[in-house]
Amino acid sequence: MSLYSISFKAAKLLARETELEPGGVDSLRFGLEIILGTLIKTVILLTAAYFLDILPPVIMALGCGSVLRLVSGGVHFSTYPRCLTCGLLIYLAAGEVGVSLAAYLNQHQLTIILAGCFAAMALGACRWAPAEVPYRTISDRESVIFKIAALVFLGALLACFLFSRRLDPSYILAGLGALIAQTFSFTPLGYALFGRLDNWLSNIILGKGR
Repeated sequence: MSLYSISFKAAKLLARETELEPGGVDSLRFGLEIILGTLIKTVILLTAAYFLDILPPVIMALGCGSVLRLVSGGVHFSTYPRCLTCGLLIYLAAGEVGVSLAAYLNQHQLTIILAGCFAAMALGACRWAPAEVPYRTISDRESVIFKIAALVFLGALLACFLFSRRLDPSYILAGLGALIAQTFSFTPLGYALFGRLDNWLSNIILGKGR
């Protein structure tokens, strides 16, 4: 049974029990699918990170990327397995790159990288966040709230990265990598490239990829 089917059946049951209007079933189903999908992805991701010995950096990457996605939105793949595959690759890569780069950067270099990347991400959030999400229309007022929330989160995280003396540089770089990937996902270029990746994975699954 697919994740969609499980979520749809659960949504119909909840809608009947709570006397929800029929038009709200799709929104409820989408929300349940996101929750279940996130739980499954988290378990698989943390298990893989543990065996790769990069668990702490990956936890940092997951936390940073997930919170930003919550307030900024972003591109969605057409099926859960493709979303799961891409998410695992992004967070595991962020952890690996964070561990690898930390050994080559001093504090001054790290500060310059953080300042430049966070400035670019803030500009991206001002321009494109929040992105549209399926089954829900975001009002102008909500758009402003989410945009401000994204900027406040980025600002607070930058301050934490710059002034915390307890965070290992590998954790900071892993978190930064996840934030960059998430910011890219709500830009027009991100939508275009991830859309092509979605189609490419679909062709491979259907036996058409050559």
